[in-house]
Amino acid sequence: MRPRYGRVTLRPLSELDSGAWRRIQAHFRDPEIAHLNGTPPNRMPLWLLKRVLKADARRTDRTTFGIYDEDDAYIGTIELYDVRGSSATLGIIIGEHSHWGRGYGPEAIHALLGYAFQELGLDHIRLNTFGDNARAQAAFRKVGFREVTRSRIAGGRIDVHMELHRGAWLEQVGQAASSSGAAAGRGVA
Repeated sequence: MRPRYGRVTLRPLSELDSGAWRRIQAHFRDPEIAHLNGTPPNRMPLWLLKRVLKADARRTDRTTFGIYDEDDAYIGTIELYDVRGSSATLGIIIGEHSHWGRGYGPEAIHALLGYAFQELGLDHIRLNTFGDNARAQAAFRKVGFREVTRSRIAGGRIDVHMELHRGAWLEQVGQAASSSGAAAGRGVA
């Protein structure tokens, strides 16, 4: 299964080529991305990183995809983890700085939410991000996530908890479809 939305296509880790794996390693080593994720830059050799991520992807409580843009270039990863019952946690890394702030994150999230709510039948998706990551919060709000709580964590950073329920997502998707249909109808002469 390759979920799609807008310009992005999601591919299972099993379909990633060696170039994509090298980009994953570069993303995990990037100090700015590590800071946004609250982790130190990863220094694992590629063979070990690949082994660890593939083992995680085989878990029944996790689904991980590579994110590809409209030119079929690998740009990041997105996943559902802690899948339990009807809920899961979302994580995303748009690792290519050239794609930051250009709408790829929300499109990848839309693709994953379609998969989560329609294919997996989940009802509730949650996530955590840091208070100083305004770009991520904006992307999450754009697809319908709402902030639930904020809490101070070790090191003084603020942890922002957000969530989205299937009903709210379906309502937003329905509204977007009707407004795009109305806009398309207005363009017909």
